[in-house]
Amino acid sequence: MKLALSFTVALALAMLAGCGTSPSGLCEDKCDCTGACSERDEVECIDALEDAERTSEYEGCEDQFDEVISCIDDAFVCDGREVDISGCSRPLENLGECAGPLVSLAVYAQFE
Repeated sequence: MKLALSFTVALALAMLAGCGTSPSGLCEDKCDCTGACSERDEVECIDALEDAERTSEYEGCEDQFDEVISCIDDAFVCDGREVDISGCSRPLENLGECAGPLVSLAVYAQFE
């Protein structure tokens, strides 16, 4: 019984860690807001953010990428069927300066 309870608690904590600022969580939020995403659109959004994350890590820009993702999570507003992340221009610029403009554009493009 204790083992089952421990497993349940561990599983719940793991699921909490995956919510919010994960690429999949942000893409799901975007698709929920716009109502215009197919399953493929959501997967492509996740892939684009994960590619940007890998490139950022390769370039030594993990902190800048994390700042952008955190900002998008905090600033995300669903306005009708439009996503607004207007408060994140500076973190996106910082990411572009560090990892290259294509990386920041790839992230931004997922939410425009």
